[in-house]
Formats: sequence, structure tokens, C-alpha cells
Amino acid sequence: MNLKHLVSFVEVANYGSFSLAAQHLHTVQSAVSRHIHALEEDLGVTLLQRSTRHVELTDAGKAFFRDAEAILRQCSQARQHARDIASGRQGVLRIGYMGSACAHFLPAMLRQFAVYADNVDIQIFEMTAAEQIEGFSIGTIDLGFSRPMNAHLAPRICSRHLLDDPIVSVLSDTHPLAGEPSLSLSQIADQPLTLFARRHAPSLFDTLISGFFKHHLQPRVVNEPANMQALLTQVSSGHSVALVPSCVANLQTNGCRFVPLRESMHVPLEMHWPQTTKPLTNIWLSWFEDQTFHLSASPLAAGSDLSKMN
Repeated sequence: MNLKHLVSFVEVANYGSFSLAAQHLHTVQSAVSRHIHALEEDLGVTLLQRSTRHVELTDAGKAFFRDAEAILRQCSQARQHARDIASGRQGVLRIGYMGSACAHFLPAMLRQFAVYADNVDIQIFEMTAAEQIEGFSIGTIDLGFSRPMNAHLAPRICSRHLLDDPIVSVLSDTHPLAGEPSLSLSQIADQPLTLFARRHAPSLFDTLISGFFKHHLQPRVVNEPANMQALLTQVSSGHSVALVPSCVANLQTNGCRFVPLRESMHVPLEMHWPQTTKPLTNIWLSWFEDQTFHLSASPLAAGSDLSKMN
């Protein structure tokens, strides 16, 4: 069965005339006749009753006409769907993100993109930087928001700087240092230190350790939780001090006190995507370039961290 034959049949049925159908299809009447004859031969039934003035559908033709119209509609939809997928106007965009760093701005950003690309299905996955590198490697995510990625581990990943997140100390609200207006690295070096696990965020871990070494201090790392919420729970129930990006205050922080550092330290937040992109990722990147966002790591401005400026 040939789609051209179905098109010719539907046009003849609609117009009740071979000549009118041929005119509408911008072809000759003999070609339409050949298509109908081939279709009837293929089906083994008579679809049309022909007279010198008019063409009518047989009972079999009437039943086949409904099916033929449905087939052609579905073919048209399938053709458009494939074109939309290929062009990036439709499909699934898979985004990895760090919950603590993105929770206060990502929902509003995704809402704005959904208005721009309403046929795109967005799937988000909370992932550490290391998990995002793996996700890019095996093709399970198209876009990521995380700390800088090691160039040796992610050689084919592009990046865009979004913001610099200040490092702060966090300790139990019953800790002897909890009442201090600020803490120095030398004070913290004397305390048992909890840091987020290096295997999940090597750039963050190395930035913190380098800060101590820069001031000729030797930190005493006693714990490396693999989850920021676990880190806060551990700090609030113990005697250690932690160093974290300020965005961690977006998490559940009962029993914790965040104290600024006297030394200036920060870690970047970046957007990442593979060098070889699919069309839908290009749609996101093009849209992102046209926006003006105000991003802040501070949870105190969580309600207004993200705004689109005209």
C-alpha cells in the first residue's frame, strides 16, 4: 500500500471526481486513475463506482475512506513530530542539578523556559558534580548545574559561570563558637572539621583545603558526609565545625548556626553541557543567552533571586 495511492483515493472520494482530484493534487487524471486501480488491486475490493458524471464510494470504499483519512492524519502528525524533535521544538530535556545550590532559583528559571518552549518535557535529577560527570558520559543528562568540573574527568564538557557562592562556617547552635560574629580559619583549624566528601565535589573540597594551606594551617578533617543534609544533621548533633557554600542554608538547618568567615573564600556555580549537543539543548542555550537573570547564592533573597529583566 502506497501513501500516494491513499492520498489520491481520499481526494477522489472528497471531490467525487477524478478530474477535480487531479487538479487539487496538481497532477494528471491518468495518474490518479492508476493510483486508484493499484489500490483496489492491492486490497482486492472495489472502492469506487464510476459513471460518466460522478464517482461514488462502495460500502467497502466508505469503510476504507474513514481508515484512510485516519492513516493520513497520523502520518502527518508523525512527520511533524519527527521534525519538531529534530529541530528541538519538542522532546525531553534532562537536567542534573545540585539541590542546595539551585533550589532557590531553578524552579523559576524552568517556569520561564516552559513558557518559551511549551512542547518540551523537562526532567530534573538531583546529582552531585561527580554524578553529573557520569551522567554526561553515559548520556543520561543534557544539561547540568554544579561546581566546576575537573577538565581531566570531563574533557568534552562546556561550561558557563553563573555565580560565586561565599564559603561560610556552620556549627551547632550550642557550640562554644556559635556566638561569634565571624570565624577565622585559624580558629576553625583547632576544631574537628566536617567537609563534604571529596569524591562527590572535588573542586569544593580542594578549594577549602587550599584555603587552610594558604595560611599555613593544617585542618583536622574528621568526617566527609556524602550528602549536604547529612552534613548539617551531623554538625547540629555534634561538636565539629563545617565549611560549606552559603547556599546550603537553603536546606533544613534546625540546630545549626551559620557564621561568616573572616577570610574571603568562594566556590563557583556553573552551567554545563556536552560539546556535542542535541537540538533541544541548543534551544535551551539560545533561550538562556537572551535572558538576563539575577542569581544569588544567599537564601535570604530566595524569593527574589531570579528575575527576568525586560
